[in-house]
Amino acid sequence: MNLPPKKLIPFICYSKDNLTLVRDFSAYLKKESWIDPWFDEEDLLPGEKWQASVVEAVRQSHAVIILLSKEAVANEGFFHKELNLALDTANEKPEDTIFIIPVRLDDCTVPQRLLPYHYVDYFGDKDVKQRVMDNLLLALKLRAEELGILVK
Repeated sequence: MNLPPKKLIPFICYSKDNLTLVRDFSAYLKKESWIDPWFDEEDLLPGEKWQASVVEAVRQSHAVIILLSKEAVANEGFFHKELNLALDTANEKPEDTIFIIPVRLDDCTVPQRLLPYHYVDYFGDKDVKQRVMDNLLLALKLRAEELGILVK
C-alpha cells in the first residue's frame, strides 16, 4: 500500500534573470506547511550533477510552476530544456491533472506550447499579485487533494 506524500512538491521553473522574484515565490510557498517547493538554489547540494538532479526533480514533482518573463522566453538556455521536460512529464498525467502552471512575471509572449494551459499575470499592483498567489495556492490545493496530501 502506497502512502500519500506528506507535502506537495511543486518544481519552480525559471530564468536566472528573475532570481530575486523567484526567491520571493519560493519563500511565499514555503509558508504553507503542506508545500515544499523544489528550487535549485535551495535544493541542489554542492558537488551534485545539477542537470541530472533537475531532471529527476521535474520528473518527481507534483506540479511545475513555470515563471515566464521576456528574458526567459527570449534567451537560449536551460530554462527551455526544463520547460520541455515539464511538458513531457505532463503528458504522462491524466487529462485533467493540474500539473503545468504558467505564471507571467511581465508582459511577455507565452510560448505556443504553453497556450493550452491557463496562465496568470503576476505583475501590476499589490492586489493583483495577492490574487494571483491566492489562486496559485488554490490550484496547488486541488493537486494536493488529488494526491491525498493533507492540506492544513
